[in-house]
Amino acid sequence: MIKFFRKIRQNLLSEGKTGKYLKYAIGEIVLVVIGILIALSINNWKNYQDDRAEEQTLLQNLQQEFTKNLNELHSDHKINFVTLEASHYFLETDLNQKKTKQIDSLIGRLCTYATFDPSIGYINQAINSGKLDLIQSDSLKIHLSQWSGELNDLREDVIIRREQWLNYLLPAIRKHIPARNSDASQDRPDYQRQKQISPIKIPDESYKKFINSLEVDSVIYDYYMNQYFVFINEENIELYIKRVLDLIQKELD
Repeated sequence: MIKFFRKIRQNLLSEGKTGKYLKYAIGEIVLVVIGILIALSINNWKNYQDDRAEEQTLLQNLQQEFTKNLNELHSDHKINFVTLEASHYFLETDLNQKKTKQIDSLIGRLCTYATFDPSIGYINQAINSGKLDLIQSDSLKIHLSQWSGELNDLREDVIIRREQWLNYLLPAIRKHIPARNSDASQDRPDYQRQKQISPIKIPDESYKKFINSLEVDSVIYDYYMNQYFVFINEENIELYIKRVLDLIQKELD
């Protein structure tokens, strides 16, 4: 093809048709430029299609990860609701007429909390590899970039709650009544044990001192407040995850 065009140009020159030669040369250049532009357009279109296919895969993986996190959060939230209610009941109820077994059960529910441990492997991989830029939705990218901040807010309250539970609540309980007596009430749906620890009998007076202790009341109140902050953060994260999943679904439709 190149030899064919070259032969035409040579014939035009040899015949002295300089004007036609120039027109032909310009036309040939235009054809070459058009060919290049078409090739670039096809290449850009192919790259665009490849990016969109990769974006869809990315969105599907993020959807699976956030759906898994939402399900785990729901499970943990239910457990923490029971803990929160037990703490509130202890603070707002006259327990002097309750049986020791009822108090043991209450303490077991009060001490059993859950910590949200989200899956972050795929979103971290997407951020670190720069693949998050494949997502066309600016709103979705902004929300995804806020994920670590949402989790950090929760982690701060979770750490405080654990320190309160470990350093103050458990010592206050052990000071008056056996911790083992609440063992039967500490089973969770995600933590089923084959064996339980049997309670031991102690004087009822020890339970009276426990439920009427100002120290115990203050410790459980602090624990209740810390648990409440965790609970609120979990609700905020639930709304956040649902919003992210809605935005992902819009990009998948």
